[in-house]
Amino acid sequence: MKGTRRAMSATVLALAMVGMAAGSAAQTDEEFEKIFPFLGHWDAQVSSPDGQDRGNCGGQPGDYGEKLVNCTMPVGRLPLNSRALAWLQYGDQLQSPTQADCAQIGSPAILGDGAIFISAYPGRVITEHPSNPWHVTRTVWMKGTGPQPLPGELFQHGLSRGRFDGNDLVIETTHFTFDPDGIDDHLRMASSVRKKVTERYRLIDDTNLRLIITLEDPTFLTRPFTYAFVFTKAGTDGPRQGWRQCDAESARREQEYSYPATKYLDAR
Repeated sequence: MKGTRRAMSATVLALAMVGMAAGSAAQTDEEFEKIFPFLGHWDAQVSSPDGQDRGNCGGQPGDYGEKLVNCTMPVGRLPLNSRALAWLQYGDQLQSPTQADCAQIGSPAILGDGAIFISAYPGRVITEHPSNPWHVTRTVWMKGTGPQPLPGELFQHGLSRGRFDGNDLVIETTHFTFDPDGIDDHLRMASSVRKKVTERYRLIDDTNLRLIITLEDPTFLTRPFTYAFVFTKAGTDGPRQGWRQCDAESARREQEYSYPATKYLDAR
């Protein structure tokens, strides 16, 4: 932790590393050595089958029979149960909070949105996810630190706690709200309060890592579902964005005026 490494860490973590270097009780030198290779800007190597952006949503149709596109996971292998299939029959574009009401994209969809910026502070890791139209920032509490939610207290992005399993950084997130777009916003597949998302960040080498995601939700899935992305390090800067504006009334009006189907017309 001397010389160049200290200089680099100052660039990545700014003032937060001062507390670590001073020997904060919440972050040991050993933990800093483990977290250091994960810090910075990572870009996803996302494959695009059939020339489409990210994926074709497993052939699932939209409200007027069109093939849905741009899903963030291999939907064709997603183990949906009968309740989930019924939800897909019920759900429509106008009840999508992300499309019609300016809601932020939830997890795990946010993890496949193309880039992650990781920084660290004593006792916590921060992950940033640049996503249109929002820039989502999550706090991951390490070693049991952080808030203890009241029974039944829920959050859109859940409560994230992190730990190391060997050299892997593991983040487990629970305490989600019910979310109509909570499994995937383009598929418009919901998730329940029973959802649990486990992220395992595993270094392949100095410039590549594999993010292994396990999604659990017994309300809508027959079993846990695991898939992965490969990320390449893009430096220690960005992908930070300025705050963007989204007007929910305008977003909903645009969806209603352009809605191509004839589903639930009395619910506009």
